[in-house]
Amino acid sequence: MAAANHYIAKFGHVNGILPGEVFESRMEVRKAGLMKVHQGGISWGYVDGKRYADAIVLNGGYEDDKDEWQSVLYTGEGGREKDAKSQTEDQKWESPGNDGLRNSCKVQKDVRVIRGPKGESSLSPESGYRYDGLYRVIECTMETGRSGFLVCRFKMERLDDAQQEITSFEQQIEEIVHGAPPRREYTLQRIVRDTRVVRRVKDWHEGECQICRSWMAVDKAGRRYSEGAHIHALGRKGPDVEGNVLCLCPTCHVKFDNGALYVEDDLTIVDQTGATPANYKLKTVQHHRIEQQFIRAHRRFARLKWGQSEGE
Repeated sequence: MAAANHYIAKFGHVNGILPGEVFESRMEVRKAGLMKVHQGGISWGYVDGKRYADAIVLNGGYEDDKDEWQSVLYTGEGGREKDAKSQTEDQKWESPGNDGLRNSCKVQKDVRVIRGPKGESSLSPESGYRYDGLYRVIECTMETGRSGFLVCRFKMERLDDAQQEITSFEQQIEEIVHGAPPRREYTLQRIVRDTRVVRRVKDWHEGECQICRSWMAVDKAGRRYSEGAHIHALGRKGPDVEGNVLCLCPTCHVKFDNGALYVEDDLTIVDQTGATPANYKLKTVQHHRIEQQFIRAHRRFARLKWGQSEGE
C-alpha cells in the first residue's frame, strides 16, 4: 500500500483546463495540476496501492517515439544514461512510469497528453507546452528499438471530441477501485469545440484575413471579426494545432472549406472560381508556422472536389 502522502493519480481533465491551453514551462504545467512532476515524461500516482499513469509529455525525448496526433507510439522511461540521445540498455516494466502506463492500459483509464516544442514539428507548439487532451493506452508491448535495446512501447489513441468529457476525480477513483456500476445517473460537461488554438492564430493576425487581407468591424469600437479555418479538416482527422489553422474572413472561410480556394506549397493562393489574381500569396506572420502537410491534404481534397487530379 502506498504511503498516505504519495501522489494519487488524477484522471481526465483537471482544474477546468481544456485542450489547447499553453504553458510557458514544465513547471507551469505542474503548477496547473496537469502532471505531478516538472521533469521526466510520465506522471504517475497510486490508486488503491497500484501505480497508474495519468499524463505524459511528448517532447522528442526518445528516438522510438512516433507522433501522428490521432495515434501515438510512446516509448517508456529508462534505459538511457543522463543526456544520452539513444538507448544504452534495456527498459524494464518494473520502472514506475512504465508500470503505471501498463496499468492504465489494463483498466482503460484516460491519459493527458502534453506536447512540447521539441516533438513532431507539425504538431508541436513553437514554444512552451500545450495540453492536447485525453488519449487512451490501447496496447503495451516490449520491442527492440532503433538502438538494439528492448523498449516498452505504448500505443495510444486520442479520444474523439465527443469523448473528451469532464468527469470528477472521485468518480474516476471509485471506478478503478470498485468497478463501474451497471447504471448511474450523472451530468457531464462536454467540449463542443476548443477555441484556444484558434484564438491564438486570430490574435497573431489581429483579425485580418490571410487570403483577402480584409477585416470586418462589428461595433463602433472597431472590434474585428474573423474565423478560424482548419486547413486539414478536423472531420478528416486533421489536428487542432496552430499550424493547421488559418485566420479568414467568413467569405474566404466558406470558399476554403468548399475547396474553391486552396494553397500551393509556396503559399500561392489558387482560386478555382478565377476571382483571385494570379501569384497572390497567403499572408504570414512570424509566430504562425503553417505546415505543408496540412496544405497538401487540403489541396488534394479541393482538387478532387472540383474534378481535378493532383497532377493537374
